[in-house]
Amino acid sequence: MRSDYKRVWMTLSESLSSAKMHVSGTEDEAILEASGAGTSEFLLTNIGIDPTDVVLEIGCGIARVGKHLAGRCRRWIGADVSRNMLRFAAERLRNFSNVEFVELSGNDLQPLSDNSIDVAYCTVVFMHLEGWDRYSYVEEAFRVLRPGGKLYVDNVNLCSDAGWSIFETHRKFPPAQRPDHITVCSTPQELYEYLNRAGFEQIESRPGDELISVWGSKPMDVVPKSGPLETSTSRL
Repeated sequence: MRSDYKRVWMTLSESLSSAKMHVSGTEDEAILEASGAGTSEFLLTNIGIDPTDVVLEIGCGIARVGKHLAGRCRRWIGADVSRNMLRFAAERLRNFSNVEFVELSGNDLQPLSDNSIDVAYCTVVFMHLEGWDRYSYVEEAFRVLRPGGKLYVDNVNLCSDAGWSIFETHRKFPPAQRPDHITVCSTPQELYEYLNRAGFEQIESRPGDELISVWGSKPMDVVPKSGPLETSTSRL
């Protein structure tokens, strides 16, 4: 079942080659490196990450992006539903001393404390989630971010030609044969509405050839429930 995210992604990440293929569509390390570098550069340019920031990646996979961001922040936290993915990510980031990993339940960010994160991002993950669960992660990101903290999300853009092509390709699967992890696109309005309803402000969006990217900030005047706390995480 699609929404049994832990089962689905543990199965898809039983080997490193399978994990690579299912998070990026390739096993080619050079392509993975270029892809991760491109995403990290977009985040650095448009969202901004400071050397003092605590940064959270929701759905970090094998640390395709984290490898390029861990050295740019005070602490990088990779969170994922799959312990296999986290094991591969830990190996990829073995030379970094400022990284931590969190295994998620598949529906929330409960291992993480309120008001403890400066920047959270979730890239090429929403395509694998039900709409309700996409919004749950946005709400949870609002909880764990400090006032002024920033959230970035993206998904395949149904309103772009490339996104529509993916939609049409996947529409050809007979209903009973659709993979549990099959891509489900978003509209720009959908992602904007998630951030808006969760309480984010200064929301911006940028369409690419395939992805729609949306980001926003947690208002500065949100009163922390329990003050800035450190995250409760574990290193694999």
